[in-house]
Amino acid sequence: MDEGLSRIQRIQRYHWLPPLLLIGAVVLELITPRVVSGAALIGVAATAAAITSTFRYTLLVVVVAIAVTAISALQASHGFVAEFVQLLEVLIASAFALALRRMLDKQSAQFSVVRSTSEILQRALLPPLPKIVGPITVACRYEAAYTEARIGGDLYAVEETPFGLRLLIADVRGKGLGAVSAVSVIVGAFRERAESEADLVGLADRLDRAVARSVEEHSDPLSADAAESFATALLVEINRRGTILRLVNCGHPPPYLLRNGELVPLDTGEASPPLGMRDLAPGVGGGIHSYEFPLGATLLCVTDGVTEARNETGTFYDPCSELKQPPDRDPERLIGALFSSIGRWTKGERDDDMAVVAVARQGAEVTEAAGKG
Repeated sequence: MDEGLSRIQRIQRYHWLPPLLLIGAVVLELITPRVVSGAALIGVAATAAAITSTFRYTLLVVVVAIAVTAISALQASHGFVAEFVQLLEVLIASAFALALRRMLDKQSAQFSVVRSTSEILQRALLPPLPKIVGPITVACRYEAAYTEARIGGDLYAVEETPFGLRLLIADVRGKGLGAVSAVSVIVGAFRERAESEADLVGLADRLDRAVARSVEEHSDPLSADAAESFATALLVEINRRGTILRLVNCGHPPPYLLRNGELVPLDTGEASPPLGMRDLAPGVGGGIHSYEFPLGATLLCVTDGVTEARNETGTFYDPCSELKQPPDRDPERLIGALFSSIGRWTKGERDDDMAVVAVARQGAEVTEAAGKG
């Protein structure tokens, strides 16, 4: 599956259509009575060229179309008025096709600027993660729901701290550029507080206050958007030796642990409310759950764009059953296999952003006990 293939690019596959229409018009002129004209097909050919190809290609089709019409008029016996009207119809259709192609080129140039800006903004908010942090190998991938936008409401961040490697993956309510402000707030707060908060619950509380404060400052408190402004989040801490996983879940899909070719979800207990809404249910969920992180194991963290991807029957995607023979010890290959599997499941049709982070434990074996949460 080629996720970057837009609808416009799919349409441009049909650049063979204008010549076919011109040939059809000529054949129509040759095999039908003189009262039947191929002018309509010639006009459609010019418009099809404008939609499916470049201005230069459209101009070539227009020139051929006018030439075919002129030759047909010279050989026909409909009378001067009838032939003049047909030629005028083709000229009008050709002018329309050239104007349409110019308009599409202008819109394409404007879109390129917007797309470039979105890519720069995405790199600023979600810069590439470090590939190796101590005994941990890190990989990530993000795809917006609309591939043309290149940015949405899913986010991730990784920080090396005195407590170990800390990872955040979150999903802001909403899509596209409307979610960018919340993404910047959460990523900024995580980078600022990850090194100073002693535990993940305290870090989650800090992020929650940052989201709530942002909503208070930038939203109408009576609006529906303010009432529903939140972000699900999963916070992960891997101790400095790389042997223990600690997890705090704020309304987010649980992570998966891949070990010896088997992918299983990790139980994060009762999730606390999402960031921005934790004060609505204080004390609910939010505890730290700990697991051993064996040598060679990979932790896979996803947003709900993965777990809620649907096939043509409306069935949700399940990585544990659909991801066949997931590659061990290589988080990059694991993410690639996951996205390929989702592409086959959905046949390329998605309506939600997807963010995935995978971290694998490499290096020498060490021993350290871990309590189960």
